[in-house]
Amino acid sequence: MIRSALKFVVILGAVCIVMGSGAAVLYGLWQDRIAAREAATRQAAIQTVTPEGTTVDPENPVAGKAGTESAVYAARDDTGKRVAYVAAGAAQGYASTVRVMVGAKPAGDALAIHKVVVTAQAETPGLGAKVAERRSNYTLWQKLFGADEPETVFNPFLDRFQGKQRAEVADVQAITAATITSSATKEAVREALERIEKAVGR
Repeated sequence: MIRSALKFVVILGAVCIVMGSGAAVLYGLWQDRIAAREAATRQAAIQTVTPEGTTVDPENPVAGKAGTESAVYAARDDTGKRVAYVAAGAAQGYASTVRVMVGAKPAGDALAIHKVVVTAQAETPGLGAKVAERRSNYTLWQKLFGADEPETVFNPFLDRFQGKQRAEVADVQAITAATITSSATKEAVREALERIEKAVGR
């Protein structure tokens, strides 16, 4: 009995070592590709939340470390003037960490949100996941046969943040039956705005 148990432990240990080593090797092989994909996703999110016609240098943030959640980036117009700022935020939702990217523009002595996108979440489909869903203004008929006006996509929940200052974020109406995820998103947005405010002295 003891010999059988010992044999089982040895086999299980060997399997764990092999599996762990295999995972480490695979991660080593794919590490650069994973990092490149994450950088591309981050850059796309940054461009999405900044005003049209502006550029962001992802290697030179105005605060924090480039490529991390601590980074705060400046969006500049074609004259090089800072016209907006970008930062990430995160908060625990119902089933996952909700991560956002927030673009904000100066509004007097404060900052007002330009746009918000959710960059990562694994919330309940059909409920909390609505924080990241994008809808089209096209009907099915327009999608099949075309339309005269250009297609636009929107998110009813995230669009409510536009123009809000940090003190007003808590008042954004939550998604029905997804209060926890909505609150997490608002907290992540508030965190991002606070990070920008500290970086630019607002």
